Amino acid sequence: MKKLLKNILKKVRVLKIIGQNPSKFVEGISIDSRMVQPNMIFVAIKGKKIDGHQFVIDAIQKGANSIIYEKDSFFIHQKHVTYILVQDSMETLGVISSNFYDHPTKKIKLIGITGTNGKTSVATILYQLFSRMGEKNILISTMGIKILSEEYPTTHTTPNIIEINKYLNISVQKGCKYAFMEVSSHGIHQKRISGLLFQGGVFTNITHDHIDYHKSFDHYLSTKRLFFENLSKKAFSLINSDDKNSYEIIKKTLSKTYFYGLKKYANFKIKILKENIYGNQLLIDGHKVFTPLIGRFNIYNLLASYATAILLGINKNDILKKIKFIKPIKGRFEQFLSNSGIHVIVDYAHNPDGLKSVFNAIKTIKKNDEKLICIIGCGGDRDVKKRSLMGKIVYETCDISIFTSDNPRSEDINKILNDMKDFKSHIKKKSILTFVKRKEAIKTAIQIAKKKDIILIAGKGHETFQEIKGIRYSFNDMKIAQDLLKTYDK
Repeated sequence: MKKLLKNILKKVRVLKIIGQNPSKFVEGISIDSRMVQPNMIFVAIKGKKIDGHQFVIDAIQKGANSIIYEKDSFFIHQKHVTYILVQDSMETLGVISSNFYDHPTKKIKLIGITGTNGKTSVATILYQLFSRMGEKNILISTMGIKILSEEYPTTHTTPNIIEINKYLNISVQKGCKYAFMEVSSHGIHQKRISGLLFQGGVFTNITHDHIDYHKSFDHYLSTKRLFFENLSKKAFSLINSDDKNSYEIIKKTLSKTYFYGLKKYANFKIKILKENIYGNQLLIDGHKVFTPLIGRFNIYNLLASYATAILLGINKNDILKKIKFIKPIKGRFEQFLSNSGIHVIVDYAHNPDGLKSVFNAIKTIKKNDEKLICIIGCGGDRDVKKRSLMGKIVYETCDISIFTSDNPRSEDINKILNDMKDFKSHIKKKSILTFVKRKEAIKTAIQIAKKKDIILIAGKGHETFQEIKGIRYSFNDMKIAQDLLKTYDK
């Protein structure tokens, strides 16, 4: 792809241009000097840990013909390079990425899903639903990017804005009319969605999470609210009315507002007729629908998806015909029943509210004579305060509690485990089993479990790796549990 620099800079608030006239061709954009190729723009971003301005020379040596920067650093000005000074490099990145990739969000209906829990599920359900209805669409989520049936890997819940525009452009070329995208609080705060035009925004819920990054719940809440404040008058906001912060989230939005929920007033409601291990029997707009999705949290996710489809103008009957075929999402209350009758559940729950939702779902399928064995860890380099909260919830809810590693990252695993056990409880049970190695924890749970017992492996869900000291080791909770059950199956 090739574009004139002056066209890429349209609507950019340029403070100063140094060097060659911007009537030159550019063949790409990068914020990583290691990825720069000849005739690319390098955008210097001042991050929390790394300042991209340090790598301008490296980028030029790799072939960058244009540099966008936001502070007057000392550069050796080279004649063939154009230097563009801007107020905010990250904001500029959004504008130039959209310009370079021909403004894909003007040609596709982009829906952003944000909230503490449920983002991946709602985005994935929408992708499945629209695909089944024959509507071409793209999914941008924690689990990767899917354009029609083709998959592309990602490393962040919200990829960088260059990638987003690149894949949206590809999806437009493939005839996609809809895009469903997870929007994280990090992505909002770091302006990784800058320049995108959203047709609508979905708010699932907000609870204790990411306080390590946001420092306070108020800042976390205001960051989520910023997403809805930036929606246009032509867009819609779909809000979970049962969340106590639902009205706070939309306080300053200009968008048309709609609500969905099970308890309070809402434009879109579902009635639960029956809940069991096989799924839920629901009543949607007077129509009975069975779904294999288990748990109240999944009913909220399904309702949000149904409402979004309606707001996008899809025929209600077409939605109802296909919504019953939505499959459970990988790593979200994913289940397996062994030959010996041991029930394994793998779930991504990695915060207090997520755990509570999973336990509420388990209550609907667990009988009194069945033991609940829980395996839980907490991520390193993340919110320390939630560790003891999660530890206490597991200890007080499960028959047998097993604490182990999650993704310790750069932290000492034993410190994380001690943080998890740092709580007081009025309930007195057997001691907590602790294993540094996650595989040992899963193995022990399987050895303890008897027929009809339930083993919950929480925290990592769909992930296929474990990150320790900067290295990602292959690790899949469900696969390891299934392999071990073949050996220990009774």
